[in-house]
Amino acid sequence: MRHNMDEDSGLHYAHTPVMHREVVEFIAGIARCEGDTVVDCTLGEGGHSELILGGFPDFRVIAFERDPEILEIAVKRLEAFGDRLTVINDNFANMGERLKGMEGRVRCVLYDFGISSFHLDRSGRGFSFRGDEPLDMRLDPRLETDAARIVNTAREKELTDIIHGYGEERWARRIARRIVERRGAGPIKTTGELAELVLRAIPARYHARNIHPATRVFQALRIAVNDELSAIGASLGDAVRLLACGGRVIAISFHSLEDRLVKDAFRRMAAGCSCREEPRYCRCEGPPLVRLITRKPLIPGEDEMAANRRSRSARMRVCERIGGEPSSISA
Repeated sequence: MRHNMDEDSGLHYAHTPVMHREVVEFIAGIARCEGDTVVDCTLGEGGHSELILGGFPDFRVIAFERDPEILEIAVKRLEAFGDRLTVINDNFANMGERLKGMEGRVRCVLYDFGISSFHLDRSGRGFSFRGDEPLDMRLDPRLETDAARIVNTAREKELTDIIHGYGEERWARRIARRIVERRGAGPIKTTGELAELVLRAIPARYHARNIHPATRVFQALRIAVNDELSAIGASLGDAVRLLACGGRVIAISFHSLEDRLVKDAFRRMAAGCSCREEPRYCRCEGPPLVRLITRKPLIPGEDEMAANRRSRSARMRVCERIGGEPSSISA
């Protein structure tokens, strides 16, 4: 992992963009496309945008980032590219509205879902349980609800639904019950308190060897706080609508819920579906809007997984715009 420091601002970041070789290859492989703009929906620390701007001198990047703190880091990192980079401090769920008028003019839309190394290692917002930080987990500090509010006010059933639905945790009901019981002695304020509670709630014989028992619970709370899955569902149709013919959407997911949303949206659009019905109920019978470049998700190479352990769960899917009117596209 590459470590960087801005000496003037004191901002530190450690970031190696996941599946960077594959991203560059799929962008380079776009042929007969009139667009010269790449939309980076998840700027983060700027790793992918840096590769794109550095590797394709004729391209410009429009980048979305909802976290103002990490946006400051990325802007500093990418300042040498001048006006070839436009940054938007907003959720990519609002991409369709923010980029209205650019339909059919974009070469590539890139997603790198989840959180960055900065959030895990340096943000101090409780994304990781390795330290003992406040239970925040907000990617955008303007959000009203943080993880502490959910943990300390949600009813047992709501907690169960969040932990099971977003974390796919088999012990969700037991963990939720322990959280509610623990609240009787006072609020749960830190990541350390919550991680210890989860550790004790799950029987020791069911603890995975290479993953902390609290991992799925923290994932579930983060997704709930930031409404991450709704953002993905809301933007994939907009992404394809923005593409010029021959342009591509590249989506990198890190858990099955994200990947399933991408897979289903790509398959519906490849089948010419412009509704949101289950495939067996769809009667759209429209022309295909995209073709699937990757029938199955790609995973990082062994060398990347060895160098960057956090890349091991990455899954990449790619589709290419082939036709259809922009107004007919819905994910």
